[in-house]
Amino acid sequence: MRDLTILALIVGLSACGGGSSAPTQPGPAPAPTPTPVPTPTPNPYATACGVPLPSFDDSYGFGVKVQLEPTVNKKVLNASPLVKNPAYCAAAGMPSRSICNTRTEDVAQRAPCDHYLSGIADTGLPGPNWFEDVDDNGQLVKCGEAGTHCKLKPENQYLLDVVAPGTYVACGGKGSPGTCGGCVLKDETWGVIHKNPSGLCSPG
Repeated sequence: MRDLTILALIVGLSACGGGSSAPTQPGPAPAPTPTPVPTPTPNPYATACGVPLPSFDDSYGFGVKVQLEPTVNKKVLNASPLVKNPAYCAAAGMPSRSICNTRTEDVAQRAPCDHYLSGIADTGLPGPNWFEDVDDNGQLVKCGEAGTHCKLKPENQYLLDVVAPGTYVACGGKGSPGTCGGCVLKDETWGVIHKNPSGLCSPG
C-alpha cells in the first residue's frame, strides 16, 4: 500500500509539470523604432534665386540711396543688399565689380535673391528693418517709433519715407546674416529738389 501511494505521488508531480527541465528563456527585446528626423524646409527665396546663390559670408550690408524726392521736405530711401565677392559678381552678370547687387535689375531673380540675403523684417515682409540714429550717438531707434523722422512703406520693406536730415540705417531681418548699411542726409540736402538725388546719401 505504501508503494502505491509513492507511485501515485510521482505520477501527480509529472502531470503538474514537475521535473528537471530548464525554464524557457525570453526572446530578444524588439528594436526601438527610430524617431524620424524632420526634413528641413527649403528657403523658397533661395530656390527662386537659383545659381549663383549669394553666400551669407559675402554679405556686405546694404547700399542705401535716395530713390525719390516727392517734395522738398520728403525723401524716399531705397536699400539693396550687397555682395562682396568678385567671382560671385561675375557669375551674376557684373564682371567688372568686386562689390555688387545680388543680380542686375533687369532679371527676374533679383527680387528673390534680395529677399534671401535680406531676410524677413519684423513686419513679416521680406526686406530689412529700418532705424534712425535719433541723437547721433549710435543708439538706433526703429523707424515709426516716437522721436523718429522716418516711416515704413507698407507696400515695400526696402523703401523708407524720411522727413528730416539724419542718419538712417537698414539691417537684415530674421534668417539673414544681420549686416547693415546706412545713409547720412545732411541739412543742406533739404529745401530743394535735386536733379540726381541718389548722390545725396552719404554712407552711414
